[in-house]
Amino acid sequence: MAMGLDQQKSIPWRLMCAGVLMLPLSPLLGGLAIIAVCSWSWWREGRSHLQQPLTWSLALLSLLLLLSALQSEDTSTALLGLANFLPFIAIFIASRSLIQQPQQRQQLAEAIALSSLPVALIGLGQQYLGWHGPIDWGWLISWQLEAGGTPPGRMSSVFGYANPLANFSVIAWTLSVGLTVQAWRTRPAHRPWPRAIWGWGGLVLANSLVLFATSSRNGWAVAIAIALTYAIVLGWRWLIAAVGAMAALILGAAFGPAPLQSPLQQIVPRAIWARLNDDLYPNRPIETLRTSQWQFAWDLSCDRPIWGWGLRHFSQLYQDHSGQWLGHPHNLPLMLLAETGIPATLLLYLSVGWVCYRGVTHLNPLQPLRTQTNLIPLMLLLAFAATTLFHLIDVTLFDARINTLGWLLLAAIDPGGTSPQPQKPRGEDLGVETR
Repeated sequence: MAMGLDQQKSIPWRLMCAGVLMLPLSPLLGGLAIIAVCSWSWWREGRSHLQQPLTWSLALLSLLLLLSALQSEDTSTALLGLANFLPFIAIFIASRSLIQQPQQRQQLAEAIALSSLPVALIGLGQQYLGWHGPIDWGWLISWQLEAGGTPPGRMSSVFGYANPLANFSVIAWTLSVGLTVQAWRTRPAHRPWPRAIWGWGGLVLANSLVLFATSSRNGWAVAIAIALTYAIVLGWRWLIAAVGAMAALILGAAFGPAPLQSPLQQIVPRAIWARLNDDLYPNRPIETLRTSQWQFAWDLSCDRPIWGWGLRHFSQLYQDHSGQWLGHPHNLPLMLLAETGIPATLLLYLSVGWVCYRGVTHLNPLQPLRTQTNLIPLMLLLAFAATTLFHLIDVTLFDARINTLGWLLLAAIDPGGTSPQPQKPRGEDLGVETR
């Protein structure tokens, strides 16, 4: 794993990958490993970190978040909310210097994808074999694992709730698809079906089953968008047509006119179309609808545009307004606007957008996106895009596992001090014809 890496960084990097592998099952063990490596990075290269303009930008963001908390009505509550941001910003800054080489980016993608296997197996057992908990080993492992999932009928596995599991699975699914494509395009001529194809392909299937069982409309939509992106990049017109036809069938079954809807509902599973059009959960109170939450969050941001109302304040404000308790407004940008104000929100998205822009422009311009040189950073970009899109309809960063993976993916996207790879011989092309 450490071949070609700085020998002083090989052991910390192995520990980082081990932490990523353990993270979904044991946030404590995985988190401690990642924190230990990032602390080592700060101790060894702290001066270098502090000289980076991006660090200055994130330091200003941290200051704005702190000032916002101090301006809030319940300062202690808002200060506690900083725990969802400041430690992860520090992890991101440290990780940028650790993830510098193409093989490290590949290993990170592999570690995240592999970590989804036990999560999927436990979830499938929970949903279809009657497995249930609780399994409580103190801080080491704590799984509620309620029979039938949480909410009832929706797989939650070790995450305790369906939506964080869906977010995690769509990240792992995106990376597994990319790794499967890579294994297929680089397979040796004498072994047309190497084990890598079966392994990564199996993870694609497992995470597809998990996404279906979570009944997450958000997860389904993001997965379809990522599948279309892969199809376009790889030039797979058949997949574009297949995904488009599948989406048309599902939307027709859920929202089509009655003469068309009835026959399509015989083809599409009810668990899908009835989830999309809310037939599974009819007559929901208007206060529980996302549109109501978004409107209220927007109104809050208009009332206090500079400093916001303070982190972790939305729930109480919404309950006072509607009588309904909600943990968040199911949209990260609106939550940040309402709770931290326009300056902090704008600075966060500008900083993240700058990293993504650098990642896109760092793709080797001498080779097509589908070549091996570009496929690994591309799949990392898509995985980060997947969790970013997910946060437009939900907010799952309160789960430290999702939060950590998001910042690690962003660190892997950042090219840092690396430079584009020189043009490789034609043999390294993944085998897709250039059109």
